[in-house]
Amino acid sequence: MILLDRHIMARFFGNFVLLFGLLFIFAISIDVVVQFDEFIEAAEMVAERDGRWSLVVFIEGVLEFHGPRIFQFYAFMVGLVGVAAAGFTIVQMHRNRELVAMMAAGIPLHRVVAVIMAGQVFLVLLQLADQEVILPRLATRLARFHDRILQPGVETFEVSLARDAGGDLMYAKSVDANNGVATTILVLRRGETGVAEERITASSAVWNPDLEAWELENAQILGTSTANEGRVAVRETIDRWETDLSPKKLLARRSAGFAQMLSISQLRAMRDEGASNDGGLDRVIFGRFSGAMVNLLVMAIVTPFFLIRTASANMLLQCVKASSLTLPVLIGTLAATSISLTGIPPGVGAFLPVVILLPIAFGRLAYLKS
Repeated sequence: MILLDRHIMARFFGNFVLLFGLLFIFAISIDVVVQFDEFIEAAEMVAERDGRWSLVVFIEGVLEFHGPRIFQFYAFMVGLVGVAAAGFTIVQMHRNRELVAMMAAGIPLHRVVAVIMAGQVFLVLLQLADQEVILPRLATRLARFHDRILQPGVETFEVSLARDAGGDLMYAKSVDANNGVATTILVLRRGETGVAEERITASSAVWNPDLEAWELENAQILGTSTANEGRVAVRETIDRWETDLSPKKLLARRSAGFAQMLSISQLRAMRDEGASNDGGLDRVIFGRFSGAMVNLLVMAIVTPFFLIRTASANMLLQCVKASSLTLPVLIGTLAATSISLTGIPPGVGAFLPVVILLPIAFGRLAYLKS
């Protein structure tokens, strides 16, 4: 890599880090202001218990709650921030007449696009590594709500009549997704007409992943049977309830964004277990790759807006053009990978933005005047 390439790459990465840091600080500042009472209450509780200063615990609570979210923020914002960093980089080069000097030296403007695209490829690879390695390890912490500040993992949560693949309905007073434990279980087994025919109650249950079943404690099943005197109640004991409603699956249903933080292998395992019958997990899997490709294609489409040969070009106007194209494309891609399209398989729907943007990107680069 020659000196010019290193100069462009260093400026691009520098602008990316600066813009990403400012956006992340701005985002968490808004959250801290909106949820200020929650942070203060948690800090005072911990400070009183441990005998520490409330201000120190407050800062610790903000860092502990929002620190891991920088990886989640990166996974969602790398495309937009990358385009903004490219725009800042080229605008700075245009202002300093570096583009004019390059063209005077016989270096085409495609060289700038190539270096920036290489930098964006590196950022997208980091995004995929972040989604596959880091976010799954932090998923339970990232799924916390503000009432769990300064507390580890996901809180126990109530399950209100979740339906499994067999049509049974499950209620649980609390589920601990980290330890696979549930308390106060109620299961309604329904017949073909949808009417509950049996009821299972248990004081607690532990999830057995090998058997794909909840092992029940103090459980009994109450049903009805037909006898000479008519239908009578029948009460029996039961020690296991086989279902596809695992603790992680219940957590995924509770938190709409939880599936986005799982690795592809985990998503495939959940899909094979029947976690989603509407293709939602397939859209997440395919959307992960299509989103990475869209981040690269958008960069190729937008970068030529800033590569103007004339020194008197209005760069503010070019920024407006670039942003008016980038935001709708990225939002549209997110919608395409999240919404079920009637009659279109999830994989095809997820890659529709790639198919549309690919010829546009090649055309933009091919007709770039350098």
